[in-house]
Amino acid sequence: MTPVLEVAGLSFAFDGAPVLHDVTFSVQEGERVGIVGGNGAGKTTLLWCLLGLWKGAGRIRLFGRRPEVGDNRVAAVFQNPEDQLFMPRLVDDLALPLVNQGIAPVEARARADATLRSFGLEFAANRPAARLSLGERKRAALAAALVTRPQIIVLDEPTAELDGRSVRRLIEALNDVALTQIVASHDLQFLGAVTARLLVLIGGHLAADGPTRALLADREMLERAGLI
Repeated sequence: MTPVLEVAGLSFAFDGAPVLHDVTFSVQEGERVGIVGGNGAGKTTLLWCLLGLWKGAGRIRLFGRRPEVGDNRVAAVFQNPEDQLFMPRLVDDLALPLVNQGIAPVEARARADATLRSFGLEFAANRPAARLSLGERKRAALAAALVTRPQIIVLDEPTAELDGRSVRRLIEALNDVALTQIVASHDLQFLGAVTARLLVLIGGHLAADGPTRALLADREMLERAGLI
């Protein structure tokens, strides 16, 4: 089976300072993969390289090709929902990318409404995202990413600043979605609930790659990674 994502020998430096060092891994269709590491380990940099936003040395292939910004098969949810939700009405945040894909406005609105209902956000359809709680905005950003029906979703620190109830709702939403997921987070409990495999970054190096449950039980590894 051909992986949907292949990373080989990826290295990246920012202003001459190395951030990623010879990172190699692959992801199969439908896998739920967590990327974990302490602050400065390279998690976000790796995600941005996977999305084609930054380019490093080595090779990255999404569906057998170099990643390109705007590939509709890949959706991203960034740490700050305000980066994705900016329209006067939340429903417009979801409908706009569909219209940009050539979908008729009426159908786009219907799909946007249906997606908001599936996330329990139909009450907010005609409100600006700024009037929602942080947890609601996080779920709305996920809804906006999924409305285009991507094959891969990439999430950067999705639980940052969320309370326990909001985290639980986010876990439920992610576990209801049947597609390849790549999640960068330092929240070990959250990763244990939504991923089956972990990539552990230490100082920009891929230090471990294995089952989530096994690696979360490896205290020595977690201590070396600065996670406990």
